[in-house]
Amino acid sequence: MAGFHVSLSWTDLANCQIAVRPYDPEFDNMCSILMDVTRAVEGKVMFHVSGFGQQRWLVDTGTDLPVFLEQLTDALRAIALGLPANIDFYEQGLERHLTLTPLGDDCLVKCMSLTDWQPDPEDERIGTAELLQMLIVFRDQFIDLLRHVAPGLLTHPWVRAWCEPR
Repeated sequence: MAGFHVSLSWTDLANCQIAVRPYDPEFDNMCSILMDVTRAVEGKVMFHVSGFGQQRWLVDTGTDLPVFLEQLTDALRAIALGLPANIDFYEQGLERHLTLTPLGDDCLVKCMSLTDWQPDPEDERIGTAELLQMLIVFRDQFIDLLRHVAPGLLTHPWVRAWCEPR
């Protein structure tokens, strides 16, 4: 069975355009944008997560994807700097916590479940360069998704900050 993996895919977004709404800095943030976009493409986009003995995690586009995306840039930055990172899938029913610890050329990914499901194995090793590449591709796929469904959001300062490596 393959190890930890995340991917994003779609087949046809031709008729899926999102009206860009105004975002109020007092009440909104990047998470608001992520939620709007992912809920609008629900059923048209496949969010896939696997690993720790489970070929396909029961993740969805409307709730689990924005949770993952809001943590993605911080995880990318930490791993690139050789620092540990955490990614939480905290939505009810999934409730898993990943700890990513770079160890030289490899990264140890540990999965802790907060439900009856238990990871088997609970630790997986992945090349640090391979992990970074997978996460960068994921980020770039989401940027491409924005380009298709909400091109007006690409110029929003929150989105530009989220897209840029820090």
